[in-house]
Amino acid sequence: MKKILNEITIILLIAGVAVSTSSCNKEYVNPSAGSVPSVTTNVDALMNLCAGMQRRFTVGRQSPLYNAPIGGAYAVFGLNTLNAGNLTEAALQAGKGAVQPGNSTVTQLWGQNLLLKTEAETILDNLGIATDAGDKVGLKAYASIFYALSLGTLAQFYEQIPLTKGLNATFSPRIDAIQKAITVLESADADLTTTNPSAKFLTKVPAGIDAKNTVKALLARYYNMHSMATGTYNAVSGNKAITFAGAASTTVKSEFRFSAATPNPLGEQNVTVNVYGAIDSTLGLKNGLAPVPASTEPRIGFYISKVGGIYPMKGFAAIITTPYPVYLPGEMSLIIAENYARQNNFAASKTALDAVRTKTTDVYGIGANQPAYSGTLDQASLLTDIYKQRRIELFMSGMELEDARRFARPAPNSTTEERNRTFYPYPFTERDNNTNTPADPAI
Repeated sequence: MKKILNEITIILLIAGVAVSTSSCNKEYVNPSAGSVPSVTTNVDALMNLCAGMQRRFTVGRQSPLYNAPIGGAYAVFGLNTLNAGNLTEAALQAGKGAVQPGNSTVTQLWGQNLLLKTEAETILDNLGIATDAGDKVGLKAYASIFYALSLGTLAQFYEQIPLTKGLNATFSPRIDAIQKAITVLESADADLTTTNPSAKFLTKVPAGIDAKNTVKALLARYYNMHSMATGTYNAVSGNKAITFAGAASTTVKSEFRFSAATPNPLGEQNVTVNVYGAIDSTLGLKNGLAPVPASTEPRIGFYISKVGGIYPMKGFAAIITTPYPVYLPGEMSLIIAENYARQNNFAASKTALDAVRTKTTDVYGIGANQPAYSGTLDQASLLTDIYKQRRIELFMSGMELEDARRFARPAPNSTTEERNRTFYPYPFTERDNNTNTPADPAI
């Protein structure tokens, strides 16, 4: 945590937007911005920090929005490195012991999300300076969303996470990080039921995020993760996941938007057709789960193309200005289907599953156009198809590794392995500065 804290000290000396370089090691900031008191006593400065959080999360090859999607997809054999000189991606594709603590995806997912967490905490800890209710709820909602995204992303890739600040911070189980994300989101959700973000606040942050629906969707996502985080199903969390998934709009877009000045990091790499592409039209699905034939599955054509023998990205990684959704309607339906299946309510599970399988389109233009589920109505069969639908519907979402664990898909080194890691190792940047860093988890 020492290196992270050094960067946090710099962040707290500014009131403007942090501008990241492509370096793994340094965060550069606006030297003409305000002092520490101006950050924590000035509403406009906190609003600017909100805008900076989105930039940190979404812009550049160091961002979580680049590293989580490739980290998740590579871990389940979904991507192919097109140029062996891309050492980070090549190691992720090899997986297992090739993914070392110095890998830049391992390092950046860790460091950028911890910095994002602290920026969000700075805002949440200083909400009292906002005298306008709309300003305050905007700050709270936005900070809560990125706080949850930071912890949720870390929990998808790392077994334990430091939740406190300070040198040699202790680590906590990932379920504690998920719970902290949930607690913060529930508080924001309660406030958003009575108060909308102010017009002033909305002019200060990038357009695209619908706070009310995003908070509900993230609550559904993280309650869903929480429900199986110990390996035993928690029906209380599962029912919360069902409730919030049903409450998040499937007709309202909530998305990160990009421009030439702030490009989509996945699209930025995709346009060169020189970094990675899909492994093929199976998206890495194995053991009888691959869509057959792929030509009858329109989601394959939505997410990837084919040029010769390679499969460049389309979908939300097509070009540098392609928006990237914070959540998808299909994710919400599949969360409902999963939890009803785990509760042995097979009829309700099938209804939610079919809402995805049979849809011809959605607000993002994603259609499955598949027949209704006709398999056995039991828990194992339904969960297998729900997993398959998640892998296709949510390709390059960053949730693939989490899904593979939660659905107990074949582990690394088994004869039918479906993932090449279980968790990532802790980066050297943490281990070299924190004596409390745990031993790396088994592959």
